[in-house]
Amino acid sequence: MTSPHRVRTLVEAVAAMLTAWVLRGCLGVEDPFRDTFWILPLVVAALRAIERHTEIRRAPQRNQWLATLTLGGWILLTIFRQRLGLVATDWFLAAGFLLLLFQRVATLLIGLRPSLGRELPRRPPLAFFFLPLVVYLAIQPWSSAHRQPDGDEPYYLLVAHSLAYDLDVDLSNNYDADWQHFMTRRIEPQPGDPVGTDGEIYSRHGFLLPLVLAPAYRLAGLKGAMWIMAALTAALAWMVLRLAYRYMPGSPSAALLAYGIVGFSPPLLLYSYQIWVEVPAALLLSLALDRLLDLRQIDQPRPSQLAALAGPTLLLPILKMRFGLLVAPLLLLAVWRSRGRNLTLGWLGGALAVLAASLMAFNALRFGNPLRIYSWSELDLLQYSVMDFARGGLGMFYDCAFGLFPNAPIWFLLLPACGLLIRRRAPLLIDSLMICGPYVLLIAPRIEWFGGWAPPFRYPLVFLPLLAVALIPILDQRWRPGVRTLAMALAALTLVLTVVWVVIPGWTYNFADGRTHLLDQAGNRLGADIARFFPSTVRPRPATWWWIATSVLAIPVGMRLDARRRLTGNQPATTWGVAALILLLPTLMFANRTLPTRVVHFEDAFVFRPRGIVYPPPWVLQRPTFTGAWTLPAGRWLAAPVTAGGERVTIRLFALPEAQQPVHLWIGAGEHQLAKLDLQTAVAEQPSNAKQQSGTAQQEWPSTTLGPIEWPSGEPLVIRTLEGSLSLDRAELTWQ
Repeated sequence: MTSPHRVRTLVEAVAAMLTAWVLRGCLGVEDPFRDTFWILPLVVAALRAIERHTEIRRAPQRNQWLATLTLGGWILLTIFRQRLGLVATDWFLAAGFLLLLFQRVATLLIGLRPSLGRELPRRPPLAFFFLPLVVYLAIQPWSSAHRQPDGDEPYYLLVAHSLAYDLDVDLSNNYDADWQHFMTRRIEPQPGDPVGTDGEIYSRHGFLLPLVLAPAYRLAGLKGAMWIMAALTAALAWMVLRLAYRYMPGSPSAALLAYGIVGFSPPLLLYSYQIWVEVPAALLLSLALDRLLDLRQIDQPRPSQLAALAGPTLLLPILKMRFGLLVAPLLLLAVWRSRGRNLTLGWLGGALAVLAASLMAFNALRFGNPLRIYSWSELDLLQYSVMDFARGGLGMFYDCAFGLFPNAPIWFLLLPACGLLIRRRAPLLIDSLMICGPYVLLIAPRIEWFGGWAPPFRYPLVFLPLLAVALIPILDQRWRPGVRTLAMALAALTLVLTVVWVVIPGWTYNFADGRTHLLDQAGNRLGADIARFFPSTVRPRPATWWWIATSVLAIPVGMRLDARRRLTGNQPATTWGVAALILLLPTLMFANRTLPTRVVHFEDAFVFRPRGIVYPPPWVLQRPTFTGAWTLPAGRWLAAPVTAGGERVTIRLFALPEAQQPVHLWIGAGEHQLAKLDLQTAVAEQPSNAKQQSGTAQQEWPSTTLGPIEWPSGEPLVIRTLEGSLSLDRAELTWQ
């Protein structure tokens, strides 16, 4: 860095701090943009510094001035929005700031392309670390202010608080009030937390991540912990280019696109400000794999090189015991790739085995559980059926609430990319299967495969860098019309969803009920069962299998259209891609009005229910083990929009009375009475716990069949309780 550049950077930093102080003072204490305005000038200065100190192809001066004027105008609009009478615009303004940030990042990524050369460098420039770091820090104030820590996050933070202030991991004195330092909702010890002989309370969560967070937490509280998470996430994004150098060094442009996808889109973007172990685990796995690939060319590695491999490999099970499933495959891969030349790896494996045994012995003595799990039965894979494996494995990618593809559609490019890897017998594919196979095999059939109360793709996030590198072969073929058109459509949809997930972060924390917050909002506003057109493996439905079949078959075929033709510009593909996005909502509405309703789940948001409660409660543990339903009190009613598929219908109603008394129902189509029912509670063959499922196997509720009866087209299905209360699971409609 030259001296003039240093001086200019220093001057801009000071000016940014003064501007931040002024802007922050323009807003009230309770204004949601107050913290954003504090960091906004610093973000602008940091992006300018990255541009100045990196080998970069700069954008035209006119475009830079236009972006600056737009940002200034948006700031003024935000400051004076109340005086202008702009109410309920905070989400819209936040989305505008985010789009301006993405536009600037896209410009910098294009300009950074020459720094990668004709072949990827062994050590990518640090700009590829600082650029995502700046983005992650920029979105933290807004996102963290609109979503408190949830799931396992509060417990990692509480352990970090204990380490920072008490220098221990005993939480017996921390549950009283220390949670108030990072959230407003009280937390209690979790079931299964170890308890010491003298009343000590330990968390079943590992201490490694809190240990890393503790120094920053001591200095800046929750914000300091999130800054560390942002740095770890940015390092993980940088490692994608490092792994791309190991596997595909001759594709720098495609590697840059893959880096942009993984670094600035879900799911990694959503984890950048959240306290979960998956990002550190993915970083450790990437470091270990990088060292492993470096050692395969060395007959006798130095002790420092072995330590560089052993360090992150050993830390994986310490971070979380389930990540120990990655250790043995890493060692086996190291031995296989060295072809027996490197006998030192055997000693390394032995040392890691001794350390793993020591860790298990410590857990057994300290916590009474060598693996710190609820039960040994969790490791018994024979208790699960083939469908359990399929639901979890496919759900990681296709489930509308927790899967990778619906939450960031650009990752659909993995399907044709994997086809190319298989055809080329790429080492990346073999390495990924060896490393991730045992891990996926264990977590797929378990009921919590989705990673409850977390953003999507939590458990598989550990191998996200490998998936990013796997995108490179298909991105190398971006000149093909089919690839370009599909990529543009998926990128446009991903951009829209990314803005939604960042601006409304609570919508990424879905319940395991087969729907999402976004689909609930759409169905509620449109009065239509939109969720039935999206895949779910928590609640399997026909759309689940149609999505899988269509994507696996149609996407690769469509991308091969006009394979010999090269595009000379972006305009044709961009136009078709954006047109496909614009037509998505009208297509859904047309399908909803055309395709007949087959099943109505009464707990879904599109059903109009003035009174009642959902069963089970939203925050109940292991929610997928319960049959979802809506509890309807006596004298209340509900109405479900129905698309008729014929003039006559047979209705099979699945319901369970709430008390030992008769229940009288009025069932109609709009105001037209169809039937009156008397549901008796004395059903000898029906178990008392009918609401709850056993494992993942559906346990059938008692049902009553009506019809076939005449159905007036265009009317909703109405159910009213005349006497007694009951829980309604679903209604199955068979049309004639």
